[in-house]
Amino acid sequence: MKPSEIISSIFSYIVNEGYVAKVMSAEHLKELEDELTLRKRTDHFDENFYKERLTSFKYTPDTVLPDARSIIIIAVPQPTVVLIFRWNGTDQQVIIPPTYDFSANAEMKRRLKEILIPEGYNLFTTSVPLKLIAVRSGLAEYGRNNICYIPGRGSFFRLMAFLTDLPCAGYTWRPPVMMERCLNCKTCLVSCPLGAIDEHRFLLYAERCLTFHNEHAGGFPKNIDPSFHDCLFGCLRCQTLCPENKKTFKWMEERERFSEYETLVILNGIPLDQIPNSTQKKLSRLGLIDDYSLLARNLSVLLN
Repeated sequence: MKPSEIISSIFSYIVNEGYVAKVMSAEHLKELEDELTLRKRTDHFDENFYKERLTSFKYTPDTVLPDARSIIIIAVPQPTVVLIFRWNGTDQQVIIPPTYDFSANAEMKRRLKEILIPEGYNLFTTSVPLKLIAVRSGLAEYGRNNICYIPGRGSFFRLMAFLTDLPCAGYTWRPPVMMERCLNCKTCLVSCPLGAIDEHRFLLYAERCLTFHNEHAGGFPKNIDPSFHDCLFGCLRCQTLCPENKKTFKWMEERERFSEYETLVILNGIPLDQIPNSTQKKLSRLGLIDDYSLLARNLSVLLN
């Protein structure tokens, strides 16, 4: 098939699954690096946040795919995940925001390879600033809270990007844009208990965001009241109240239940290799194995 026909085949699959995607030239990778570097130099990023979250991106494809031609950026809708922890004789509901289901990446990679490899093209997962590339490709727009929104479909999507040597043409590449609706709306701003969103600044103060802190090792800062927490990881305060999510914020799916014993094991911080195998499998299905060291701290705040 011609490259244009292959791209049409990819988009046919994506649309049929209810996903959204864009294909853009890999030539723009350097622009993404330059943009983040400029923001860093003009003091838009907190130093600790920058080092922890924004230094692992790969802007050159030389090591994995020297002749990379394009990037496929995909948004997969995901529900809020509901977990049930039995504690003190009652079932306690705990939630994980959409976008934390990493299994979607592996399935998408497998399906794209089924389309590309028979046609002689390669595909690799790539680490890039996903929100920035989604907005610049025209796939999404920024909200005032710096979350990505798919026009008319809200923010409950998991973003992923893949590098390929498939050529592309006729793609969109634009400056970062914020949703027009945000210009006269301050819902997310007033809903943030930590003042991470500032109406006088396009970028939020990511180092203040609750998501940063509950994904970060160590104790919580003193200015974070326990009542601020609403999720096991991440935070949904600004998204559930956002008018753009009125059609999707109630989309929830129960995934796993943990017995009182399992809950106690987690809260006591029992080493991962010493917890029941059945509990390990639940955590693995939820993609929480790598974050197990943070689980006791975060869960205790929600249950207590």
